[in-house]
Amino acid sequence: MNSIELFGTVTSPYVRRVRIVLKEIGRAYRWVDTSQPEGQSLMRDLNPLWKIPTVRLDGRAIFDSGVIVRQLLKAFGHGGLALHDPDDVEVCRVVTVTDGVLDALINSFYLKKEGVSDQTPYLQKQEGRSRAALAWLESEVRGPWLTRTHRFGLPEIGLITALEWMMFRQVYPVDQHPRLVEFLKQHQARESIASTGPERE
Repeated sequence: MNSIELFGTVTSPYVRRVRIVLKEIGRAYRWVDTSQPEGQSLMRDLNPLWKIPTVRLDGRAIFDSGVIVRQLLKAFGHGGLALHDPDDVEVCRVVTVTDGVLDALINSFYLKKEGVSDQTPYLQKQEGRSRAALAWLESEVRGPWLTRTHRFGLPEIGLITALEWMMFRQVYPVDQHPRLVEFLKQHQARESIASTGPERE
């Protein structure tokens, strides 16, 4: 049957990763917008953490973007994406650092919205962590690629969605990292990237 329901919002970078992968592997899905009360209620009935993205694949609920993507690739193949080896340490390091900096900046973004001062030690640590992580990621960029495969895959999707979310929310001056800016430019015309950015919804 292979029915897919994706619960999320168009602004979430983690939801966007799933949307990109679904486009890359050519799978249609039913979209459930969790920014609306009905969609939020449906998602909370499925996911005890109340977090997006959540996917219902053939009636089975799957949580966490990384788990969702791996299950989609297992079920439907990689399409045009580079094969993903979860035991490849090089790939894991890039993905871990990308997710770490994104989580730090998302955390800071919402705390600041709640009125927490960016001068607090916690938020200053998050800012320092973000600078260090992005400097490291910039050192790992090889033109448009992040790993030795030199093919478009999950590490590239992760970094693109993270950087474009930072720019969309204006939470970090990405232009301080010219190699990361150039990396982005080399992927922005790709259909799965060009059609899924929050500013284009």
